[in-house]
Amino acid sequence: MTKRRLRADGTPSPRGRRTPKPPPTEEQLAELERLTDALPADLRAFRDRGLLNPVRRFRLEEALRHRTRTLVPILHGVHDPHNQAAVMRSCEALGLQEFHFIQSVEGRSLHASPRVTQNAHRWIDVIEHDNFDDAQNTLRGRGLGLYAAAFTDTAIPLREMDFTRPMAILLGNESKGLPREIIEACDGTFVIPLYGLSQSLNVSVAAAVTLSWAVEARRRAWGDPGDLDPDEKMELRRRFYETALRGPSNGFQQPVE
Repeated sequence: MTKRRLRADGTPSPRGRRTPKPPPTEEQLAELERLTDALPADLRAFRDRGLLNPVRRFRLEEALRHRTRTLVPILHGVHDPHNQAAVMRSCEALGLQEFHFIQSVEGRSLHASPRVTQNAHRWIDVIEHDNFDDAQNTLRGRGLGLYAAAFTDTAIPLREMDFTRPMAILLGNESKGLPREIIEACDGTFVIPLYGLSQSLNVSVAAAVTLSWAVEARRRAWGDPGDLDPDEKMELRRRFYETALRGPSNGFQQPVE
């Protein structure tokens, strides 16, 4: 017998429908209008011409408020389209603007499942690297440290990581893990404590646990994990508004860097 998911009031939830977020309050909508009044004319046009309704614009602004480029997941050796897509979806849902992927095997590039991403890939920057050195140089050049999920003698528990620092989190294939040379090139390693009989987690689950803990650690420290500067936020706002206007895509297409 298949169990139906229930709403908070105990009634069955319709199949295939997501639990809706609460609508914005009148005060929140009034603040949205004040913010919109101060935007450049091309962005005000999305309101003035009725291109995006107030609730949609409110959701986009809420996403912008939480966005960060200083917490970055990197997958290496993860070639299952489902796992790739699941990490992308967690990344976007938690407010991370970038998803990085390293081609560890020639000819095995990123091919995430759009059925799993549920269009999450449309809202983030998907960046593919030919090798680890390329990824390392790019991210260290931006001031990010590199930390690997790996079982080592010096690995610390996830909860002891200082996620307030700009950092990239590397996750490898769940059966093989990360190559030794990559682990040694990182600034540190961490593990997710497991208290049951299972010895490991699926990589998409490990990513979701790690990134969720990191975002909440930043929220506790800062009050708000979003850290884009005004110019970055304005550029991303234009992208979000235009993406929302285009509507859902028909499949996964990697953005051009």
